[in-house]
Amino acid sequence: MKKILLVSIITLFSTTLCALDEKPGRFFEDQPDVTDDYQIHFNYLLAKDSEDRELDINGKMEKIILMMNKWMEISTSKNKKGDKIPRKYKFDYRADGKLDITFIRMDKNFKDLHKWANNDITPFLYRKKGQTNNKKIYFNFADINSVDGGEAGIGFGSIFLRSKYVKTDKRKASIALHELLHTQGMGTNCMPWIKSSNLKSHSSHLKNRDKRTMLNSVDPNSPRIGKIYAHNIDMCPQFMDSVYLTPTREDPYDPYKIFCLFELGKYKHPNYLHIINKLKEADRFNWKLKFAPSCKTRNYNLDGLGYYLFGVKGNILEKVKY
Repeated sequence: MKKILLVSIITLFSTTLCALDEKPGRFFEDQPDVTDDYQIHFNYLLAKDSEDRELDINGKMEKIILMMNKWMEISTSKNKKGDKIPRKYKFDYRADGKLDITFIRMDKNFKDLHKWANNDITPFLYRKKGQTNNKKIYFNFADINSVDGGEAGIGFGSIFLRSKYVKTDKRKASIALHELLHTQGMGTNCMPWIKSSNLKSHSSHLKNRDKRTMLNSVDPNSPRIGKIYAHNIDMCPQFMDSVYLTPTREDPYDPYKIFCLFELGKYKHPNYLHIINKLKEADRFNWKLKFAPSCKTRNYNLDGLGYYLFGVKGNILEKVKY
C-alpha cells in the first residue's frame, strides 16, 4: 500500500512539474528551420526534478550565446595564421529572427544521471526528443551539476550551469566556446601540439594547457584561438574550414563525416589511418583509440561488437576501406 502511494505521489509530482513547464514564449521542440545550412541548436535542459530558472525565456541564455559569437568574431579576426576574416558560428534561428532554444526536461532525476551526464543526455535527445539532424550541433545549457564545467564531442555538447566551475556569465560563455571547439573535432591528433601518447590514447587539449588558446580565456577583449584555427599541416583539418562557421570557406569540412563516419576525403592523415586500422584490427570500439573528440552519436552499448552509430545501419568499421 505504501509503495502504491509513493508511486502515485511521484506521478502526481511529475505531472504537476510538466504542467508548470508550460510558459509563454517557450518551445518544447526544434522549430522549423529557416535554412537547411549547418547550424548549432541550443537547448535549455533540466533533470526531471530540477528547478526551472527560465533561462530560455528570460533572455539570459540568449545574452550569453550572443556574447560567445561576438568573442568568436574577435578571436578569429586576430588569429595570426588565419585569413583575418572575422568568423562566427551559424546559430539556429526561428522565422521571427529569435534564437531557437528548446526546453528539455529529462526523464531521470538528477541523482539518477550518469556521473558523466552527457552519457544519459545524448541518447535521450537523440532517441526520445528527435534531435537527429547530422547537420546540426545540439548544445545544452544544462541546469545541473556535473564533474566538469562542460563536456562535448561531435554532434552534442553541454555546459553544466550548477557546476562550481561555471559561476559568471563570462565563464559560461568561455566554457561553452571551448566545448563547441570539441564539437568541431578540435583538437585532433594530426596536430603535434595536441596531447597524445604514442597514438595509444588521445586528449583533445593542448600539451601546454596554460596557453589558454582554445577559446578558454574569459577576457572579452582578447579571447584567443591558436594554431588549431589555421595551420599548414597537410591532410589535417583546420578549424577555420569548418562548415559551422560563417563566412564559410571553399571546400569546408564536416566534422560528422570525418570523425563519426570516418569518411576522411582529403584528410587521410597517417595518424588518422593508424587509429582506424587499429580499430579495424580489434573489430570493436576502444574509447582510448581515437583521433579527435568522441563522436557523441556512438551507440556505446554495442562497443563490444564493433563501432555503431545512432541512425546508421551496420558496423562502421566494416564499411571503411583504406
